[in-house]
Amino acid sequence: MEVIIMAEGSRTGLTEGEAREIHRLLIQGWAFSVFASMGAHILTWLWRPLVYGNSVVPPDWRFF
Repeated sequence: MEVIIMAEGSRTGLTEGEAREIHRLLIQGWAFSVFASMGAHILTWLWRPLVYGNSVVPPDWRFF
């Protein structure tokens, strides 16, 4: 039989190891979403930049 030691004052009932694992997964997911959105914004900027030299938007601007 394995003895599981709970963290003192734990409101969730998770052990410290479980809490660390969940925290690690949450941080990794957050970091992935941040870098994925940054990559998407860079690719969109390369595809359709909104600044063309001195004019902000060309007169024949089309979204697609």
